[in-house]
Amino acid sequence: MPLKFNFYAGSVKKTNVSDVAGFAFAPAPCEVSMIDAAVEFTTTGGTQLRYDGTAGQFIQNWQTPKTTGKCYVVQLTALDGSTIAAYFKTK
Repeated sequence: MPLKFNFYAGSVKKTNVSDVAGFAFAPAPCEVSMIDAAVEFTTTGGTQLRYDGTAGQFIQNWQTPKTTGKCYVVQLTALDGSTIAAYFKTK
């Protein structure tokens, strides 16, 4: 699953992959939750985190768990400690 995102430090758009400290994901109830116990985040397709200057966004390909009907939260952590979270339900 391609995760596409932007993030900012104040009004400054970040565009360097070195500004990203890492990703984590965890099982979540199928409602709003926080990551309590992160599980290893697996990148897929032989790719790595990258910034697409043409599209103006970061792209990270996430290998989703092989489950159905389960919910997960993926969290990006920036070097400054700020986070972005997204919630997913597998089909």
